[in-house]
Amino acid sequence: MNQPLTPENRARLDQGEIIRQCEREQGTQSAGYAIGVFQAPLETMWQALVSLPLYDEFVERTTVSVLLDEKTKDKVVAGGLQDADAVEKLFAGNDPNFSKPDPFNPERAIVYSYQRNTFPWPVSDRWVLLEMNHDPRNHIQSWKRLAGNIREDHGVWRLEPYGPDRTLGILEIHVDLAIPATGPFTDFAMNLSLPETYRGFENIARSLMKKSESRAGR
Repeated sequence: MNQPLTPENRARLDQGEIIRQCEREQGTQSAGYAIGVFQAPLETMWQALVSLPLYDEFVERTTVSVLLDEKTKDKVVAGGLQDADAVEKLFAGNDPNFSKPDPFNPERAIVYSYQRNTFPWPVSDRWVLLEMNHDPRNHIQSWKRLAGNIREDHGVWRLEPYGPDRTLGILEIHVDLAIPATGPFTDFAMNLSLPETYRGFENIARSLMKKSESRAGR
């Protein structure tokens, strides 16, 4: 999305608008782009963004969010299952605290994120297993699909400072739901869900700040 931070765009962001755009790509794949402002400092928002196990508590439409270890990830990929309930039965014995350094950059970390999401009608619930790459130096979270009943899902979140105690959140996502109208549906879903997503991440940040203040007051 070519949306430079012109004075007009800054005014839109300062008014709480999420600037978004959807484009059709090849086949049934579409791309979504968004930029909005989080009302929290950069480092706090980074911790919120990478707190993947909290997504199902704070982010609307994410009903299950679990980190998987290498062995469980391999079982899910090899299983070839479509039904989320069946997939989640493979999680027995999983270590949700697993992570590993990126072999190409040890400053970055790799985690495996299973997410189950509700979608607006006419699409049913979908699940996806993502390989997530966390780059704390540049405040970038990127991901690619490993398995799921979503045909394609890859993208990136970028966080940048935006004035005192605020953070710019920039999203790029490429998704293929294997339905003929993926492009129009993605546009509709983004308009519906993006405000919820930004609010959800802000709520995670507030929760983390409260916990930090509580520990400091002991």
